[in-house]
Amino acid sequence: MSKPRQSTAGWIVEYIGTQGVGKTTLNNALYKSLRSDWFFRSDLGQTGPITAAPGMIERLHRDIYFQKIEYLRSKQVDPWESITVTRQMSRVMSESLTILTNDFPRGFIMDESLFKNFPREVLKLASDTPDPLWRNRAFIHLCTRDPDLVISRYQSRVAKRARRGLMQVPPADEDVRTRVEEDKALFDKITERAKAFGCPVIVLYAEDDTQVNIRKILDFEKTIRTGAITG
Repeated sequence: MSKPRQSTAGWIVEYIGTQGVGKTTLNNALYKSLRSDWFFRSDLGQTGPITAAPGMIERLHRDIYFQKIEYLRSKQVDPWESITVTRQMSRVMSESLTILTNDFPRGFIMDESLFKNFPREVLKLASDTPDPLWRNRAFIHLCTRDPDLVISRYQSRVAKRARRGLMQVPPADEDVRTRVEEDKALFDKITERAKAFGCPVIVLYAEDDTQVNIRKILDFEKTIRTGAITG
Protein backbone atom coordinates (compact mmCIF):
# COMPACT_ATOMS: atom_id res chain seq x y z
CA MET A 1 0.00 0.00 0.00
CA SER A 2 3.02 2.30 -0.36
CA LYS A 3 1.42 4.61 -2.92
CA PRO A 4 1.29 8.43 -3.25
CA ARG A 5 -0.89 10.12 -0.65
CA GLN A 6 -4.34 11.03 -1.94
CA SER A 7 -6.74 13.78 -0.88
CA THR A 8 -9.04 11.03 0.38
CA ALA A 9 -6.57 9.97 3.11
CA GLY A 10 -8.19 9.83 6.53
CA TRP A 11 -11.73 9.45 5.21
CA ILE A 12 -14.05 6.48 5.60
CA VAL A 13 -17.07 6.27 3.30
CA GLU A 14 -19.41 3.61 4.62
CA TYR A 15 -22.50 2.05 3.12
CA ILE A 16 -25.30 1.56 5.63
CA GLY A 17 -28.59 -0.25 5.09
CA THR A 18 -30.27 -3.54 5.82
CA GLN A 19 -28.84 -6.84 4.63
CA GLY A 20 -29.92 -7.72 1.11
CA VAL A 21 -30.77 -4.20 -0.02
CA GLY A 22 -27.95 -4.09 -2.60
CA LYS A 23 -25.01 -2.27 -0.99
CA THR A 24 -22.34 -4.71 -2.18
CA THR A 25 -23.78 -4.75 -5.70
CA LEU A 26 -23.47 -0.97 -5.91
CA ASN A 27 -20.02 -1.04 -4.37
CA ASN A 28 -18.78 -3.62 -6.85
CA ALA A 29 -20.17 -1.59 -9.75
CA LEU A 30 -18.20 1.45 -8.56
CA TYR A 31 -14.93 -0.31 -7.76
CA LYS A 32 -13.14 0.28 -11.08
CA SER A 33 -14.11 3.95 -11.13
CA LEU A 34 -12.91 4.68 -7.61
CA ARG A 35 -10.00 2.33 -6.91
CA SER A 36 -7.34 4.85 -7.99
CA ASP A 37 -8.36 7.26 -5.22
CA TRP A 38 -9.68 4.95 -2.50
CA PHE A 39 -8.90 1.66 -0.80
CA PHE A 40 -11.62 -0.96 -0.45
CA ARG A 41 -12.18 -3.72 2.07
CA SER A 42 -10.18 -6.20 0.00
CA ASP A 43 -7.13 -3.91 0.21
CA LEU A 44 -6.79 -4.43 3.95
CA GLY A 45 -5.13 -7.79 3.35
CA GLN A 46 -3.03 -8.89 6.29
CA THR A 47 -2.56 -5.38 7.68
CA GLY A 48 -3.49 -5.30 11.33
CA PRO A 49 -4.05 -2.69 14.03
CA ILE A 50 -1.02 -0.96 15.47
CA THR A 51 0.26 -2.52 18.68
CA ALA A 52 -1.21 0.16 20.95
CA ALA A 53 -4.44 1.74 19.78
CA PRO A 54 -5.25 5.23 21.11
CA GLY A 55 -7.17 4.81 24.37
CA MET A 56 -10.51 6.27 23.31
CA ILE A 57 -10.65 4.36 20.02
CA GLU A 58 -9.85 1.11 21.77
CA ARG A 59 -12.42 1.75 24.51
CA LEU A 60 -15.18 2.67 22.06
CA HIS A 61 -14.64 -0.50 20.05
CA ARG A 62 -14.54 -2.65 23.17
CA ASP A 63 -17.78 -1.10 24.48
CA ILE A 64 -19.55 -1.62 21.15
CA TYR A 65 -18.34 -5.21 20.87
CA PHE A 66 -19.54 -6.27 24.31
CA GLN A 67 -22.83 -4.43 23.94
CA LYS A 68 -23.46 -6.50 20.81
CA ILE A 69 -22.70 -9.74 22.63
CA GLU A 70 -25.07 -8.74 25.44
CA TYR A 71 -27.77 -7.90 22.88
CA LEU A 72 -27.45 -11.33 21.26
CA ARG A 73 -27.63 -12.98 24.67
CA SER A 74 -30.69 -10.99 25.75
CA LYS A 75 -32.51 -11.79 22.50
CA GLN A 76 -31.73 -15.51 22.96
CA VAL A 77 -30.59 -15.72 19.37
CA ASP A 78 -30.19 -19.24 17.99
CA PRO A 79 -26.67 -20.53 18.89
CA TRP A 80 -25.64 -21.14 15.28
CA GLU A 81 -26.79 -17.66 14.26
CA SER A 82 -24.98 -16.17 17.27
CA ILE A 83 -21.73 -17.86 16.23
CA THR A 84 -22.13 -16.62 12.65
CA VAL A 85 -22.87 -13.06 13.77
CA THR A 86 -20.02 -13.05 16.28
CA ARG A 87 -17.54 -14.23 13.65
CA GLN A 88 -18.65 -11.49 11.27
CA MET A 89 -18.58 -8.73 13.88
CA SER A 90 -15.11 -9.75 15.07
CA ARG A 91 -13.78 -9.26 11.57
CA VAL A 92 -15.55 -5.90 11.23
CA MET A 93 -14.12 -4.77 14.58
CA SER A 94 -10.60 -5.75 13.55
CA GLU A 95 -10.95 -3.94 10.22
CA SER A 96 -12.29 -0.81 11.88
CA LEU A 97 -9.40 -0.71 14.35
CA THR A 98 -6.95 -1.29 11.50
CA ILE A 99 -8.26 1.67 9.52
CA LEU A 100 -8.47 4.01 12.50
CA THR A 101 -5.04 3.18 13.94
CA ASN A 102 -2.91 3.27 10.79
CA ASP A 103 -2.00 6.18 8.55
CA PHE A 104 -3.08 4.99 5.10
CA PRO A 105 -2.30 7.09 1.99
CA ARG A 106 -5.92 6.84 0.83
CA GLY A 107 -9.32 6.73 2.44
CA PHE A 108 -11.55 3.65 2.48
CA ILE A 109 -14.90 2.89 0.92
CA MET A 110 -16.50 0.06 2.91
CA ASP A 111 -19.63 -1.92 2.10
CA GLU A 112 -19.31 -3.74 5.46
CA SER A 113 -18.09 -1.68 8.37
CA LEU A 114 -18.72 -0.48 11.90
CA PHE A 115 -21.91 1.55 11.62
CA LYS A 116 -23.61 -0.91 9.29
CA ASN A 117 -23.01 -3.84 11.64
CA PHE A 118 -23.35 -2.06 15.00
CA PRO A 119 -25.93 0.75 14.56
CA ARG A 120 -27.75 0.04 17.82
CA GLU A 121 -24.52 -0.07 19.80
CA VAL A 122 -23.06 3.07 18.19
CA LEU A 123 -26.23 5.01 18.97
CA LYS A 124 -25.93 4.01 22.64
CA LEU A 125 -22.65 5.92 22.74
CA ALA A 126 -24.68 9.09 22.24
CA SER A 127 -22.92 12.37 22.89
CA ASP A 128 -23.34 16.00 21.88
CA THR A 129 -20.07 16.06 19.98
CA PRO A 130 -18.61 13.62 17.46
CA ASP A 131 -16.17 11.11 18.92
CA PRO A 132 -13.32 9.65 16.79
CA LEU A 133 -15.71 7.14 15.20
CA TRP A 134 -17.67 9.91 13.47
CA ARG A 135 -14.84 12.18 12.37
CA ASN A 136 -14.05 12.20 8.64
CA ARG A 137 -16.73 9.57 8.06
CA ALA A 138 -19.30 9.79 5.29
CA PHE A 139 -22.38 7.62 4.76
CA ILE A 140 -24.16 6.17 1.75
CA HIS A 141 -27.55 5.13 3.16
CA LEU A 142 -29.19 2.65 0.80
CA CYS A 143 -32.75 1.82 1.82
CA THR A 144 -35.95 0.47 0.34
CA ARG A 145 -39.47 1.81 0.20
CA ASP A 146 -40.87 -1.72 0.20
CA PRO A 147 -39.48 -4.58 2.37
CA ASP A 148 -40.83 -7.07 -0.16
CA LEU A 149 -37.95 -6.08 -2.46
CA VAL A 150 -35.47 -7.57 0.03
CA ILE A 151 -37.67 -10.65 0.46
CA SER A 152 -37.71 -11.27 -3.30
CA ARG A 153 -33.92 -10.95 -3.42
CA TYR A 154 -33.56 -13.49 -0.64
CA GLN A 155 -35.81 -15.89 -2.52
CA SER A 156 -33.86 -15.39 -5.74
CA ARG A 157 -30.54 -15.96 -3.96
CA VAL A 158 -31.74 -19.17 -2.33
CA ALA A 159 -33.10 -20.43 -5.67
CA LYS A 160 -29.75 -19.78 -7.40
CA ARG A 161 -27.86 -21.65 -4.69
CA ALA A 162 -30.32 -24.55 -4.89
CA ARG A 163 -29.65 -24.87 -8.63
CA ARG A 164 -25.97 -25.28 -7.75
CA GLY A 165 -26.80 -27.94 -5.17
CA LEU A 166 -26.33 -25.64 -2.19
CA MET A 167 -29.40 -26.01 -0.03
CA GLN A 168 -30.28 -23.15 2.30
CA VAL A 169 -33.30 -22.57 4.49
CA PRO A 170 -34.39 -18.96 3.90
CA PRO A 171 -35.71 -16.84 6.76
CA ALA A 172 -39.48 -16.47 7.00
CA ASP A 173 -40.84 -13.58 4.94
CA GLU A 174 -42.33 -11.91 8.00
CA ASP A 175 -39.01 -12.13 9.84
CA VAL A 176 -37.26 -10.42 6.94
CA ARG A 177 -39.96 -7.75 6.75
CA THR A 178 -39.62 -7.04 10.47
CA ARG A 179 -35.83 -6.86 10.26
CA VAL A 180 -35.93 -4.48 7.30
CA GLU A 181 -38.27 -2.13 9.13
CA GLU A 182 -36.25 -2.25 12.36
CA ASP A 183 -32.99 -1.68 10.48
CA LYS A 184 -34.51 1.26 8.59
CA ALA A 185 -35.39 2.94 11.89
CA LEU A 186 -31.84 2.43 13.21
CA PHE A 187 -30.12 3.67 10.06
CA ASP A 188 -32.43 6.67 9.89
CA LYS A 189 -31.18 7.58 13.38
CA ILE A 190 -27.57 7.10 12.27
CA THR A 191 -28.27 9.40 9.31
CA GLU A 192 -29.83 12.05 11.57
CA ARG A 193 -26.90 11.90 13.99
CA ALA A 194 -24.41 12.07 11.11
CA LYS A 195 -26.03 15.19 9.71
CA ALA A 196 -26.05 16.78 13.17
CA PHE A 197 -22.31 16.11 13.41
CA GLY A 198 -21.65 17.50 9.94
CA CYS A 199 -20.82 14.12 8.37
CA PRO A 200 -21.53 13.91 4.63
CA VAL A 201 -24.59 11.75 3.92
CA ILE A 202 -26.44 10.64 0.81
CA VAL A 203 -29.69 8.66 0.94
CA LEU A 204 -30.53 6.36 -1.99
CA TYR A 205 -33.36 3.92 -2.69
CA ALA A 206 -32.86 0.41 -4.03
CA GLU A 207 -35.95 0.75 -6.25
CA ASP A 208 -34.41 3.64 -8.19
CA ASP A 209 -32.47 3.12 -11.40
CA THR A 210 -29.06 1.60 -10.62
CA GLN A 211 -27.20 3.84 -13.07
CA VAL A 212 -28.81 6.92 -11.52
CA ASN A 213 -27.71 5.77 -8.04
CA ILE A 214 -24.18 5.14 -9.34
CA ARG A 215 -23.98 8.67 -10.76
CA LYS A 216 -25.21 10.12 -7.45
CA ILE A 217 -22.52 8.21 -5.54
CA LEU A 218 -19.83 9.36 -7.97
CA ASP A 219 -20.92 12.97 -7.50
CA PHE A 220 -20.99 12.47 -3.71
CA GLU A 221 -17.50 10.94 -3.74
CA LYS A 222 -16.16 13.80 -5.84
CA THR A 223 -17.29 16.42 -3.31
CA ILE A 224 -15.32 14.58 -0.62
CA ARG A 225 -12.24 13.93 -2.75
CA THR A 226 -11.97 17.48 -4.07
CA GLY A 227 -12.45 19.07 -0.67
CA ALA A 228 -15.92 20.50 -1.25
CA ILE A 229 -16.81 18.66 1.98
CA THR A 230 -14.55 18.78 4.98
CA GLY A 231 -14.79 16.58 8.05
